[in-house]
Amino acid sequence: MRVATIAGAGLQRGLEYGGSHAQEIADAATALKIHLASSGHPPGAIAQRLATSQLPVVAADLTPDLWAEVTAIAGGSRVSLDDLLLLTFLDEVWGMTRAPGCSVVARIVPGRRGEPPVPPTTELGQTMDLPAWTAGRALALRVGMQDAPNALVLAYPGSMGLCGANEAGVGVAVNALTRAPTRDDGLGVAFVTRHLLTMSTLAEAEVFLTSVPHAAGQAYTVAAPDGLATFEADASGVRRVTSPGVETIAHTNHSLAAEPDDQRRAPSESSAARLEILARGLDQRSPFADLLTGEVTVDGSRWGDSHLTFGAFRAVGSEPVVRFIDGAELRRGRTEWARFAFH
Repeated sequence: MRVATIAGAGLQRGLEYGGSHAQEIADAATALKIHLASSGHPPGAIAQRLATSQLPVVAADLTPDLWAEVTAIAGGSRVSLDDLLLLTFLDEVWGMTRAPGCSVVARIVPGRRGEPPVPPTTELGQTMDLPAWTAGRALALRVGMQDAPNALVLAYPGSMGLCGANEAGVGVAVNALTRAPTRDDGLGVAFVTRHLLTMSTLAEAEVFLTSVPHAAGQAYTVAAPDGLATFEADASGVRRVTSPGVETIAHTNHSLAAEPDDQRRAPSESSAARLEILARGLDQRSPFADLLTGEVTVDGSRWGDSHLTFGAFRAVGSEPVVRFIDGAELRRGRTEWARFAFH
């Protein structure tokens, strides 16, 4: 997998990213529009809906540096801002169309006594399922922001990043909540994820997640030096669904929050099956590379003709690298992942 490095303020990062990957971004935008059109969703109408909604306004208000990056990606690549909005607000587009599935695992890695002692740390991993137009477009984006830790995120050309980790030991993984309510005046998933990766503690992440409106249903699993947690967010609010001090987490694409009996809906067969595979692997203390590869190769039931596992990442909080793998390699059962350093 390739790695692209961007650094500086939002405008500088976006111009650098857009200019160096202009053709790839244009190709990705074309592929996305073809995908939408073939699925019966006119891309022009969806782009217009995004542009005239409050989504750009909220992003510019709550995360101005990241919004500057997005507009500069469009300028640097000479791709229209409407097309860039389609690439940026992919989760929100799914709210208008249909979402695939993702799988997340996290755990506390115990420390060891000795000389020198090894303190406990965290491990976080995710498989990311996306529409088939993204196949072969995976890249690791190394982000150097002002006054924030360097981060490495899984991305496709034109995207700000999907999931990843930073050098302060914070990792963020995500699952789309396919039946959750949405709103056009909330903060988009990509902006939430990238902003979380400017932080250094779980406590900071919780304050942010519970203080902003959320545009799309999404579960955010955060690993940090002060612990692990999963938060389920949607238009109705944010719920922390893991208890303090939790040592293992598995999440797929259905809500784990307690709901009244008359509102509870059964998860999809795929989401339930994947959650069972992940939970069993955590109980057996399986290596995350084996667990995530096994989950993908054993259960492909969430894939259709238009969706596939795009890629995956793994991060150990105490390590100076993040591991990535392209979805095609993962689906073939490969367990060797590329390692990229934060610097």
